[in-house]
Amino acid sequence: MSLTEWDNRYELGIQMIDEHHKKLVELLNNTYNLMLYSTNKDEMQMILTELLKFTHYHFDAEVQMMIESEYTGLKTHVSKHNIFKKQLDEMMQNYLSGAPHVDTDIVIFLWDWLQKHILKYDKKLAVYLSDRPQYILQGGGI
Repeated sequence: MSLTEWDNRYELGIQMIDEHHKKLVELLNNTYNLMLYSTNKDEMQMILTELLKFTHYHFDAEVQMMIESEYTGLKTHVSKHNIFKKQLDEMMQNYLSGAPHVDTDIVIFLWDWLQKHILKYDKKLAVYLSDRPQYILQGGGI
């Protein structure tokens, strides 16, 4: 069962970022499935840790692209990333401490944030990069 499916409205036309976003959707769905069908806290911790690490990796790649292209919205975009990382880190700590329902909170938070961030902030970045073919055609898979 999936919480969300990749949808072409999330496509930015920047290969590396689109691949990363697809991976984030996959990890979100894996987290959701574990939340629904598993009581194994170690499995959940493992997928949440992978999600956290991949999110940091993705953000670092995006920031590098923004720096290289001299993106004018860098400061705002990075601040959104930092807020997200702080909130996710806090939720992860709450989960590890045994707080109830944190896995559900994490899934809802990630689903909501991923959609809003891609459709608002990442779309702005894609528009900015649209006349820079070195980014549109860029590889750099996962």
